[in-house]
Amino acid sequence: MQGYEALREKAAWRQLDGRGRILVHGEDNARLLHAMSTQDIQSLQDGQGLYCFFLTAQGRIQADAYVFRTGADFLLDTESSTAQWLFEHLDKYIIADDVTLEDLRDSHTTLAVEGPASLECGWPVPAADLGIVPYAGGYVVRASETGLPGLRWIHPRAAELSIELPEADLDSWETVRLEQGKPRYGVEILDKHLVQETRQLQAVHFSKGCYLGQEIVERVRARGQVHKGLASIAITATEALDVGAEIQSGDTKVGNLLSARYSPALGHVVGFAMLSTDALSGTQELRCSSYSVRLFK
Repeated sequence: MQGYEALREKAAWRQLDGRGRILVHGEDNARLLHAMSTQDIQSLQDGQGLYCFFLTAQGRIQADAYVFRTGADFLLDTESSTAQWLFEHLDKYIIADDVTLEDLRDSHTTLAVEGPASLECGWPVPAADLGIVPYAGGYVVRASETGLPGLRWIHPRAAELSIELPEADLDSWETVRLEQGKPRYGVEILDKHLVQETRQLQAVHFSKGCYLGQEIVERVRARGQVHKGLASIAITATEALDVGAEIQSGDTKVGNLLSARYSPALGHVVGFAMLSTDALSGTQELRCSSYSVRLFK
């Protein structure tokens, strides 16, 4: 794996060209995003950001995004698989609002630097996690895919790049992400999941007022009707198991494997599974195939 050690121990870079980048302009931009997402967008100050979900009316997660406030505008940073959907979804709900969406996918790209020493790469560093600062015709945001400290420079495609760090390939990037126990939309967080099933409640503001899908989120919270949850796991295997493999407690199926990769640094497989609430207690002896499974992060 290229750049694995550098990513874990110092810093490495990777191009995130496919990620969605949407600028939201207009006097009603905060109101629209507030009504469409699970977070308190209206409380964001210039230079701040947050992580949120976008839901259907049935409460199912259709996208996640980092939302940053930069001056009077908002910048949305989302997965490549949800970029077009999110743009069209927001556009559909612009009726009498003073809101304009600007799709930056063709004009800009994203360069990410992540690792313990990533904040020393020479770019301006936002003061707080999930912060944003303008830089060289674009923006530097303090966000991470791997779960390690990280920065992203969202810059015009014509910008000259010069970075004296190793490049990390996708295998290294994804392995470190699973080592850090950071789930990703489209891999472990899926469009069939409810908010509480992901256990990523940092993406939700529970007292912000109405938004699309809120009724289901509040009903689940009030009734406590969550029967499964996402869990970071470690498996004693030395080769990755098949996605979808059953997780068992004794002879009872308690979940399924969603992702798995062998970690050279840890000497075993790490990944994510969707487990029953009983299995999430950590008191059951779990297995996948012939291998022992434990809750990891």
